[in-house]
Amino acid sequence: MEPESPRTPAGTRLRSITILFFPAEYLSIMPGIPSSLPVFPFMIVIIILTAAFLNCGCLSATTGTGTLTGNVTLGPLCPVEPCTVSHDRLVAAYAAHPITVSTPAGTTAATVIADPATGYSVALEPGIYVVDIPHQGIGGSRELPATVTIRYGETVRLDISIDTGIR
Repeated sequence: MEPESPRTPAGTRLRSITILFFPAEYLSIMPGIPSSLPVFPFMIVIIILTAAFLNCGCLSATTGTGTLTGNVTLGPLCPVEPCTVSHDRLVAAYAAHPITVSTPAGTTAATVIADPATGYSVALEPGIYVVDIPHQGIGGSRELPATVTIRYGETVRLDISIDTGIR
């Protein structure tokens, strides 16, 4: 008959854990050659390095994305303020100024049309990008072109003010 397990103050039984010890030859790094160093510390290091490697996302199927987001203000829309513009005309004015996101080499990664109410948001692979709008006629933006760095899982905010040149 086994001895009764100790009890906690609440009256529940504690279970014991049995730790097995093996002779050194079973724990040697190279079979058949006895090790003068204990293997246990090496096992701990290997476990820690494996956990760190898996946690870094190095084995993930995709690298993931970051997000570029911001608000866009566009104006003036009339030569005389205050100005009343229908929602459709406002959306068309924003559509006439698409935001282009390119690599430093000039390859277009994304083109996005800002919404007058919510701005814009685009998912991008990690990297360095140049954000710009088409330069047509008068007007433009003092903030653009702008260089942004996108990192995995992060959101970069770039608010843009576009002067239409209407006076």
